[in-house]
Amino acid sequence: MFSSVGAGDATASNYTVGNCGSDPTNYNTQAFGDFATRGMRVRRACSPQGNGVRGLVIGNVVRRGSLKRGSRAELVLTAPAGTHFVSYQWAGQPVRTDCRYSLQMWGEAPGAALMPIVNVRANQHCPKKGRAQMAQFPEETYKVPGATRIVQRVTCVGNEERRACSSGGTNEIRTFRAEMTLEDVAAPTVTTLADTPLTRGEWVRGDQVVNYDASDNVGVRSAAAVVGGISTAVDQRACRFANGNTTFADPLPCPNGPGRVVVDTSVAPEGTQSIFVQATDPAGNAGGSSPLTARIDRTPPDRVDVAVEGGEDWRARNDFAVGWSNPEEGDRAPIVAATYKLCRLHGECTQAEQNGANLSRFAIPVPAPGVWTVSLTQRDAAGNESDQTASVPVTLRYDPEPPALAFEPPVPSDPTLVAVKVTDAVSGVANGAIEISRAGSGTWQELAVTRDGDKLLARIEDATLPAGAYELRARASDLARNEASTNLRVDGQPMALTLPLRIISTLQNAFERQRIVRQQVRRDGRTREIHKRVVVQAQTARVLFGESAEIAGRLIAPDGAGIAGAELQILATSPIGAEQPVGVVQTDADGRYKYTATGTSNQTLRVVYMGSATVLATQGQLEMSVPAATRLQVNHRNLRNGQTVVFTGPVRTLPTPPGGKLIEMQVKLPGRWETFQTVRSDDAGQWSVRYKFRRTSGVQYYRFRVRLPAEGAYPFTAGVSRVVTVRVRGA
Repeated sequence: MFSSVGAGDATASNYTVGNCGSDPTNYNTQAFGDFATRGMRVRRACSPQGNGVRGLVIGNVVRRGSLKRGSRAELVLTAPAGTHFVSYQWAGQPVRTDCRYSLQMWGEAPGAALMPIVNVRANQHCPKKGRAQMAQFPEETYKVPGATRIVQRVTCVGNEERRACSSGGTNEIRTFRAEMTLEDVAAPTVTTLADTPLTRGEWVRGDQVVNYDASDNVGVRSAAAVVGGISTAVDQRACRFANGNTTFADPLPCPNGPGRVVVDTSVAPEGTQSIFVQATDPAGNAGGSSPLTARIDRTPPDRVDVAVEGGEDWRARNDFAVGWSNPEEGDRAPIVAATYKLCRLHGECTQAEQNGANLSRFAIPVPAPGVWTVSLTQRDAAGNESDQTASVPVTLRYDPEPPALAFEPPVPSDPTLVAVKVTDAVSGVANGAIEISRAGSGTWQELAVTRDGDKLLARIEDATLPAGAYELRARASDLARNEASTNLRVDGQPMALTLPLRIISTLQNAFERQRIVRQQVRRDGRTREIHKRVVVQAQTARVLFGESAEIAGRLIAPDGAGIAGAELQILATSPIGAEQPVGVVQTDADGRYKYTATGTSNQTLRVVYMGSATVLATQGQLEMSVPAATRLQVNHRNLRNGQTVVFTGPVRTLPTPPGGKLIEMQVKLPGRWETFQTVRSDDAGQWSVRYKFRRTSGVQYYRFRVRLPAEGAYPFTAGVSRVVTVRVRGA
């Protein structure tokens, strides 16, 4: 595939060809064509080194005898087609010993008269007999405009006396220097071949080859690739030079035909632009090819933000893929591949690539389970890629295997503790559960689980679960959501238990008080009554406000042995308050304890043993009642009928109910106490009752007391005050 090229208009330009002494390096004479008849010769001996006559010589062969008329030797400079000579700079020497020879040099132009340069005619200006005509021509420039040939000729002309010439002497033209200037009006024609990536319009960078074919009437001296208006590279062709690179050795000094230019795209603009080859001939005429499209991109693609599809969390399937968004790059090479580096965390790396037009995603399975990182660089159609634009590494986490787990054997010192050893070598254990089921029920209950290193720990509440046979199972999942379950111990046996797991304890407790009892005993044949102090136990106790009661008890195991060193909590609940701790005691070596409870209000006392790793919890309950109390005061103890007495007092058992405490004022009648007035105290518990005696005759003694009845919002039982006696004298 190639594109046709048309040559542009050219302005006539000159170039110079030097031969003989004008080519001091090679003394080249190839610009001259020659001809010699029998007895005549052409000698090309321009080098000053050597024997004999030096120079480019045409003339007769010196020998005895003669040459017939018309014998000649000549040199011809012929201008290539499309050119003509402008001037001829020549230095030489005509030599004639026989006047019958003509020694001439001239220029020829079509349709024009000859342009003489050297003209030594036969039979004219003859030298004296025995002497040679040898006047040397100094170097001089001769104008020969339009000449297409320059001829040097030595000819035997003869004369009227004799139609022959002597060959016994020297008759010749010696050329020492010859330099001709030619005018060339034709520009080269060029074809740029669309057979390389650059000329095919592919995206490229770096050094690129441009192949071309160029021709010119005098050859192509150089060719340059022009990209985006910038000449980027020149192909200097192998021309034949006579002097440096300004004077040529031949009128056709340079070759025609194919060539190549290596373009350095770093000096060309980036993007889409034109490219053509411009060829120059020896005269400096330039011709260019028709432009083709070139696309150059030297800049690596920008860094992109790569993400793992589905996130960077652990996963159980090796189905990873990464993706990103390619930014709009305009007139630049499209993305065609991505080189990625896959590395094991803190380990070895592998490198590979993915190909695809405008690539923005590809699947990337990892070689093995574990943590891997991947980063990538993009490559465009021009081959641009740089480690400096590598993406920030993203993480791939792969774990296809579930955790391994098994129950550990129970520990006798902590029988309610259930431990499951769980291991996961890759992603690690994420969570786990332990479940318990009564044998044969099919109903499973999940236990509260904690993690301790590689173990799942749970406790079986054997105090709340019904006694009997139970089964356990455990399950665990890793961070990749692989899950495994088991009901086996590490020894392969099923995990089965019988509840309760701990020792069943019993708490004996009661209020203790001492009593003196009478007991009849017989001693020495006589019956006697003795007083004996005994301890009485009860589950309830009535305790006056501010006084105390002794609680005693024992914590025992199923075999009746006391449990020593156990801590017991004493909790109290009043009718108007929540339960709260009031004391802590510890059992002695026989499992016994004592506690003194103070009567501050009615309360339920709960003695609680919280249990231990090997002993079940237990508790006991006692009821304590405290009667309400008040102080009864009277202002007069001796009165006459008709006078008034005032009873007052404070309620000692505080706080009072809302609105005050109900007070019942009672008097003692035969066989009973009768309430004759009720009042309520104030919020501080103060109360007052006035009573006037009206029907008393004689001297009477009255006994009074105050009763405080029980009330719903009052945490005391009913109580009475002390009795007060008042003497009243009537008429």
